[in-house]
This record gives sequence, structure tokens and C-alpha cells, in this order.
Amino acid sequence: MDTKSQVLDIVQDYVDFPVEEIEPDKSFKATVGMDSFIMIEMVSSIEDRFGISIPNGDLKNFNTLNDIISYIDYRKSA
Repeated sequence: MDTKSQVLDIVQDYVDFPVEEIEPDKSFKATVGMDSFIMIEMVSSIEDRFGISIPNGDLKNFNTLNDIISYIDYRKSA
């Protein structure tokens, strides 16, 4: 399973929005109506799934789905 599929699998547990309708380059938070509390919970699940640690300061860079996927891919390869 690729990074995008795994991230969408996690996202679907936290939003009441069809994940297949999320546009990868549009504002993620605005599209799915996610507040910062849910975002932190979701990031915790991402950390567990991918075995990485995401500092809270990096969350401000998660504007689109592609931002999240790129960040994970970068961290996994580092």
C-alpha cells in the first residue's frame, strides 16, 4: 500500500467526508472541516502507522493532502 492510500485510510477514521473526494492540492483542513484537536489525533495515528515522530511545529506545514504525503515520504527516506 502506498503512502497516499495509507494516509487516506487514517483520515477516513477522523472525518465525516468521503476521502475519495479530497483533492490532493486543495486546503486539507478546509475541505474536510478538520479542527486542530482532530488534526493532532490524526497525526498521532500517522506517527504510529509510519514509525515516525512529527514535531508539533511541523503541523503548520500540513495544508494539503500532498503536503502530508510528501512529509511522510521525506521522513521515511531520511
